[in-house]
Amino acid sequence: MLTALYGRLLLPFHERILHGRRTFRYLAELERSQWLSPAELAEKQLDSLKRLLTYAKKHCPHYSQEWERLGLRPEAISSLADFAKWPVTTREAIHGHRQQMRSTEPGLKIISKATGGSSGVPLQFDLNVESHERREAATYRGYGWAGAGPGTRQFFLWGVAVGTRTRKQRWKDRMYNAVHRRTVVSSFSLSQQNVPDILSELNACRPHTIVAYTSALYYFAREIADRKLVPFSPRSLIVGAEKLHPFQRVLIERVFGAPVFETYGSREVMLMGADCDRHTGLHLTAENLLIEVTDDDGRPTPDGQEGNVLVTDLTNYGMPFIRYMNGDRAIAGFRNCDCGRGLPMLTKVAGRQADMLRTPSGRVLTGLFFPHFLKDFPAVERFLVTQEELDAVRVDLVLRKDRGTFDRAAVTSGIADYLGPDVRLEIAEVADIPLTAAGKQRVVVSKVSPASHPATQA
Repeated sequence: MLTALYGRLLLPFHERILHGRRTFRYLAELERSQWLSPAELAEKQLDSLKRLLTYAKKHCPHYSQEWERLGLRPEAISSLADFAKWPVTTREAIHGHRQQMRSTEPGLKIISKATGGSSGVPLQFDLNVESHERREAATYRGYGWAGAGPGTRQFFLWGVAVGTRTRKQRWKDRMYNAVHRRTVVSSFSLSQQNVPDILSELNACRPHTIVAYTSALYYFAREIADRKLVPFSPRSLIVGAEKLHPFQRVLIERVFGAPVFETYGSREVMLMGADCDRHTGLHLTAENLLIEVTDDDGRPTPDGQEGNVLVTDLTNYGMPFIRYMNGDRAIAGFRNCDCGRGLPMLTKVAGRQADMLRTPSGRVLTGLFFPHFLKDFPAVERFLVTQEELDAVRVDLVLRKDRGTFDRAAVTSGIADYLGPDVRLEIAEVADIPLTAAGKQRVVVSKVSPASHPATQA
């Protein structure tokens, strides 16, 4: 009864009447379009792509000048395959040309956002209001496949705002979570000591679904199993922000007695893909996004081979992401599910794993804390966190000279508060951070064996 009240009345009232958003209208469209055939969805993608490119050429100076120089015309695209000839957009290009990538259309309402970047390169970007509403609707739909649609009771073990929050911000957070029936616990504060407290809060919440960072939920589940504790069993568990390994799925499902649903997304475009109840792959949000897997030159990678993920946001007219290389790696090959949805499925996401830091006192800090925290310091261009020993952490920072002063004290105190007093923290400004041998950017590297952690020595 309460689920229906929240999902059909309170949440739609909150979105449509109080805020004037069309989120639930777009959700209804997505619920219908997911059952279209693959050919019909591909046709919709092509139409949306041509509209976006035409718009960007008219209203976004960077794209207009670049395409003019290369002799590319939106009207010449007759199939999605033609799009593979268009240039790739990198994070570096956005850093250098963000203002020129933004729409010049008069009166268009634009929202500014920032991402910490699990690739280690923080990014500021923009989107228009309609795009924000459409991506929220896509998240509602994807979570709905896990039985976590609007109005369901949800327990989040997730990232939270870091630093001091004003009274108004705290009030808005409480109201938002209340309307969405969410209990939120910071995964950044997860430690060996507070596992029982978090478990008590979970058991008191009795959620329909647990939503969590993959590594945080895996650690939580392992602690529960090791201590022979008894958690509340929800209908489902949703994991995201990091790659889910098979051994993690097995343990989490065994501990909580519920199926795990994997999601794939990013702050730039939100939910890109999600599990359905068949658990055979990630259904892509094809109505909003065009996903490609390519080699380093932007050419399609053969099925079964690993490549770069390129994302084109078909709804963001505020600052279009067009063939955007987001820093992720995936296995090429798109197929369909026997659930009946026409949405293509991504074979496999290959590179989203962030290391976890462990401390002598038993704290465990997910590597996702650092991009989440450092995104709010515009002077930070790239970063690398390295833990050589249990009680020592080094943070290398590449700073941008054109983004103002760097608040070293705030960065140091913010990180130290979460690591605890028994860890030696070194903040170093460096000229460059080299890529790995595989050409990837690591964010957090822990060289400490889990066996040296107090949790494994009890």
